Order: sequence, then C-alpha cells, then structure tokens
Amino acid sequence: MNVSDLIEDGVKEILGARKGRQFYERLSEPERAVRMNLNENMLVDRSFSSTILMEASENTDARRYPVVKGGLALKAISENVGLWEDEVMVGNGSDEILDLVAKVFVGRGEGLVVDPTFEMYRFYVGLAGGRTKQVLISKNFEMEADDVLSAVNERTKVIFICSPNNPTGKQFSKDEVLRVVEESDRLIVLDEAYVDFAPYSLAREATKYHNLLVLRTFSKAFGLAGLRIGYGVGSSEIIEWLRAAQSPFSVNSVAQGACRLVLENRRVYDSFVKKTIEERRYLMAELEMVNGIKPFESDANFILIKVIGGDVTSEDVCKRLRSAGIEVRDRGNLPMLKNCLRVTVAERESNLKFVKELEKAMKGSS
Repeated sequence: MNVSDLIEDGVKEILGARKGRQFYERLSEPERAVRMNLNENMLVDRSFSSTILMEASENTDARRYPVVKGGLALKAISENVGLWEDEVMVGNGSDEILDLVAKVFVGRGEGLVVDPTFEMYRFYVGLAGGRTKQVLISKNFEMEADDVLSAVNERTKVIFICSPNNPTGKQFSKDEVLRVVEESDRLIVLDEAYVDFAPYSLAREATKYHNLLVLRTFSKAFGLAGLRIGYGVGSSEIIEWLRAAQSPFSVNSVAQGACRLVLENRRVYDSFVKKTIEERRYLMAELEMVNGIKPFESDANFILIKVIGGDVTSEDVCKRLRSAGIEVRDRGNLPMLKNCLRVTVAERESNLKFVKELEKAMKGSS
C-alpha cells in the first residue's frame, strides 16, 4: 500500500501542487534579498518592536503552557475594540480562524470567494472537503453585491470577502459589503487584514449582525508577522462554535504578551501606520513615472502593478528583479490580473532600489 492512497482525492489534488514548493522557494531566496513579496511591515521601528518582544519574553515562563484559547490577548483585544470577550476569538494568525471556519461551517459544502483574492480561502475549504465557487470583481476592482448574492445556492455555506482585497489593494464599498451581509442568510467572513491602511473598518459593527465574522491580524500594521497572531469579531454564537473547535494552546505565550503590549502602545503603532501610508503615496508617485507599467491605487501596504510595455511579462519582470536581489510576487496567473505583480511598500531605501531595478527590468536589463 502507498501512503498516498489513504488521502482523499480532493485533498490530494490540492496538496499535490503544493508539496514542498513554498518551502524550497523560500530557501532559494537570494541572501540579503530585499523582500517585498510577503506584505511584511518593515516600517514598524525594529528597535521599538524588539523592546516589546523582550518585555513579552521576560514575562513568559516557557515551561508553562500558554493561557487557553489566547485568553491573555483576548482580554486586551476585547477592551481595545470595545466588545465583550465572548464576541472575540484569538487565533494563531487569522489563518487558524479561516481553517476553523472551513471545518466548522463549510465542511463538504461550498465557499463563495470574490476573485481574484487571497488564495488560502480555497486551500482551507478544499482541505475541509468542500468546494469553492468564484464571483469576479468588476473591471475597476469593485465588488458588486448583486453578483455575489445571485451566485449563492443551496450548497453555499460561507461567503469570503477580503477588503482591502489582496492582491488588488482595493477596499470594497462599505454599502456593497453590508448589502451582502444584510441580504444573505449565509455566514460572511470579512477579512480585514489590511484595514489599518484603509478608510474604514466594520470590526466594531460586526456584532450587530448574526452572520458576520470580521477577521483582523497583528502581522501587518503591528509588524508581528513572525509571532502569528490574529483575531475574529462576531456574534457570540459564531465565536462559541469556532472556539469549540479550536486547539486549546494554539496561540503561544510570547505572542499573547506582545499583543497586550502593542495595544497598550497603540499611538506609537498608529504613527507607523501613518508612515506606511505616506511611503505608499511616495512609491505610487515614483511608479507612475516608470514607462511600461500601470500601478493601481491601493488601500493596503502593497501596490498592484500591471506590466503593459512591449513583450515583457510580469513573470519576466519578477525574474529580473529576483536576479537583482529583490523579491516581489507575480500575480499574473490570477483571474483578471494577467501580467500583474504585487510589491510591498517598504522603507525608502528599498523602495528606491526597487524602482531603479524595475526600470532596468522593463528595458530588458538586470
């Protein structure tokens, strides 16, 4: 017997294309590469972040298991957001909560995704044994509520909406999002990973609706990507079901402690967010002067760029940038995004290097 024979066909199909791929891609990144492909927030001051991490570590007894279900962070988040603790859950990154949503609510049903979007929605739904159905955004990267609502059928269990959307960077209209929530009887998962860089958030309004779960993360605005901590806000019934399926010790002690300290220093982190938005504006202005590309306005900490010059493709550009020591993300394989790539807004020195090498890449040099 081959061990792969024990894996269900649907799961095998999902994992087959991923086996080892991302691990080896990461290992093959050039030494000292300028990483502008993962939307990490390098504009959070490292020394300040290190101080937070040291204090969280000093207050942690690594011999003991962490507080169950992220309880230490949960208390800090609920106080900061202004909600009851039974309306908030903490996860090992918001990815853990997405995984739980797929297992608990989608199962072998269907998840509706607003494409092009974050690929992990499909991944978790597939692992849970379910299927995904796509609804495409409009040509100007907006979500049309009518299109989403008309795509719902008897198999649909959950509608996944990423706003601001990854990888387009566009935050969808608040009215359109709320129309989907109010006119659908399905669970709506609103992923607000990048919302700190955008005009509005629905986190504080989530509990007004019986079917809305808003996801947030500490990986982006707060620069804690390496600690893996995120949270969800929703009705106590939604939260109770998800918590029941959650591993008790999935959120480590240092991450929980850092979360509390970060929220105590919220004003400092607000200044880092402001700096990111200013740098995004600067990078956008620089990109608009590069021949052969079209950058799109963004509400996130990254910018989507379409390659429109000559015979050069987004794949070509990404390879040339990689040779120059700069990692960006090719998104040209996604629907509606032919010849598009995504670049993270970084610190000024990295942004300048990226623009310089991008100009070379568009001319065919490296």
